[in-house]
Amino acid sequence: MKNILLTVISLFGLIACQSLKKQQDGQTIEVKNAELQSTSNTHQAINSASVIEEMTQCYADSVCKKEFNNQLNLWMQERGLQSEEKEILTDEQAIHADNSSSLQAAGTTLKKAHLSSNYMKNELIRGALNEWLTWKRPQLINTWQYYLFLKKDMQPAFAQYAIDEALVLAIMAQESGGKVHSRSRAGAGGLFQLMPATARRLGLSGKDGAYDLRFNPKKSAQAAAAYINEQLNLYDGDRAKVLAAYNSGENRFRRLNKQHKNKPLWDKNFYYDLPRETRHYVPVVLAAMLIFQDPEKFNVKLDEVNTDIITVNLAKPTSLSELSICLGQEQRSDGWFRILRNLNSGIKADNTIKAHVDLRIPKSLEETFNNKCQNREFMKLAKSLHDADFRQTQGYFRYKVKSGDVLGKIARKFRCTSRKEIARLNHLKAPRYLIRAGKYLKIPEC
Repeated sequence: MKNILLTVISLFGLIACQSLKKQQDGQTIEVKNAELQSTSNTHQAINSASVIEEMTQCYADSVCKKEFNNQLNLWMQERGLQSEEKEILTDEQAIHADNSSSLQAAGTTLKKAHLSSNYMKNELIRGALNEWLTWKRPQLINTWQYYLFLKKDMQPAFAQYAIDEALVLAIMAQESGGKVHSRSRAGAGGLFQLMPATARRLGLSGKDGAYDLRFNPKKSAQAAAAYINEQLNLYDGDRAKVLAAYNSGENRFRRLNKQHKNKPLWDKNFYYDLPRETRHYVPVVLAAMLIFQDPEKFNVKLDEVNTDIITVNLAKPTSLSELSICLGQEQRSDGWFRILRNLNSGIKADNTIKAHVDLRIPKSLEETFNNKCQNREFMKLAKSLHDADFRQTQGYFRYKVKSGDVLGKIARKFRCTSRKEIARLNHLKAPRYLIRAGKYLKIPEC
């Protein structure tokens, strides 16, 4: 932020100097020159202070901050104040801190990157391959393993449109890491991070248990398949353009594509007109796709596992977190919590499931479930741990109230909570639950 502030202040200083020079060229009286200079400086100080105040408010909102950075880059390029061949940043540190935050200057850089439609010659894609094969490898492998348990529900939708499974896996790896209940602070949700409006346009309306249908693997796969197929047809199978539209928004990218006369995405002028996040997203997803297409080439091992599923009937009330504790690390070193959640996508992790409800679990865990998860003393311990975690230390994120927002509307937007829960967390008094635009609310995480 400090660098941005210094840049903006410098720009205003430059503009002021240029304006003053033009005024001085047309003046012959020194007194008048001094008066004009004084007036210009006064106005400049006022403008700079106003800009800094507006920026301070903008930087408190991640969406505003991201859009401001994009617009500033474009403004500087148009005036020749910054080269279009600027640095392309990786987001290792940024994603580690917050996967939904905009990219920061905290990674390695690629200057004057070679942009090529040949994926293996494209420097940005090669750099992204390095990310996936080093610090992001666990995310890649987990996506694959999570997908295997959901494949029977999801694969038919993509097979219907003959969409490459590797492309689907690559989008999932970057968007959600294969976690069904992933949600961004912008409101996108599910394996494919669909926005509510996009989901409704694609026919995803209604709920599945505690969640809307974006969090149902089968339904979200059907919507994502229809959307990807739609974009593939629109851009003649150009995967780079499809991904750019997927990330930046279909309408926004359609305008950009028209502006650049349908040139290849890797055209320098076109590519650097994309939002910064999209310039990172496209090569990263394409790199993951290359790995899923030919894992052996990149020394990646994608093991097949037994993904048969059985339905068990709960003898007593319990929760997914309690079951993941009793199932332990049987046949899976990372445990089973995420897979249990993915298989039972309509159930919240903190909810107690009533007795005699059917639950889906991997068939390979049947013996463990019948033995360990029926142990009264151990399950008593698991329940006490569950209650201590979810009842007292539930996670939350911050949401900036917008003009026109009311508490009920916010609760419906995020769906994983209720108006009363938000009110309790933020000490809002019934019955009016008054909130003000610009203030921040704590919103419970899914």
